[in-house]
Amino acid sequence: MWMFVGLLSLLGLLVFLVLAVIFGVKKNGKAKKMLLCAGGAVVLFFAALSFDSDISERADSTVTKQSEQKSKNSTSDKKEQTKAEKVVKKPEIKTPQQEMIEKLSGLFDKKKAFDAGSYVKGDIPLGEYAFISFDGSGKYYGEEDLSGNIIDNENFDSFGYVYVHGAGNIQTDGVLVSYDAFKELGVSSAKEIYEMVNNLKDFKDSGWYKVGVDIQPGQYTIESMGEGYVAVLTGPVGKNEIVNNENINGRFTVNITNGQYLQVSRGTITQ
Repeated sequence: MWMFVGLLSLLGLLVFLVLAVIFGVKKNGKAKKMLLCAGGAVVLFFAALSFDSDISERADSTVTKQSEQKSKNSTSDKKEQTKAEKVVKKPEIKTPQQEMIEKLSGLFDKKKAFDAGSYVKGDIPLGEYAFISFDGSGKYYGEEDLSGNIIDNENFDSFGYVYVHGAGNIQTDGVLVSYDAFKELGVSSAKEIYEMVNNLKDFKDSGWYKVGVDIQPGQYTIESMGEGYVAVLTGPVGKNEIVNNENINGRFTVNITNGQYLQVSRGTITQ
């Protein structure tokens, strides 16, 4: 706008200069006034140019600052993106307990392990299984034929072994793990599974130990916690005969050999 005003002023200056030349001789006073007006127009013209230049400079400065800010923001975003790319998620470290529980769960679909619950004839294949109790579970196992006759049952203290006949209904409060699945779990005994599931080490308390697997053959001393019970058997629950058994209140020594099972209830193996 100011540029336009300046141009009009310049045009006026030229007109007045021409008039001044024509009428300057006769009307010197008016010529002077015209010259003054022309001079004022010149001043306005240059003032307009200066103001317009200042506006242009300010506009250029604003655009430059905005461009610099965008550049800074872009650089900052790139740095944040680079940092995010450098952040690598650390793999979740699982405890032996978590790993074992996951492995056991994976065996359920393969019919190599069975969760606590009730089962009918044919649900669980015939064979020997480890019985594993865990925190919060019961410890009962029992199998009946279709007439309701008990084939065998047991209230375990911790872990043990059972033989499934496949004759009828089965009730188990613990997890049943096929003896053939031990290798897949990376273990060699029911005791080892029990320790990992319950986050224990070097367990020697009440349990149903398989000699040569959970415990080595030899002579052991059992120390009861109040009234205790010790038995040496030829096999797992559901398929065994008693070799020796005793109710104890104190200390008791027993000899065991490979293939036998040592049952300790309300006691600890002290050797």
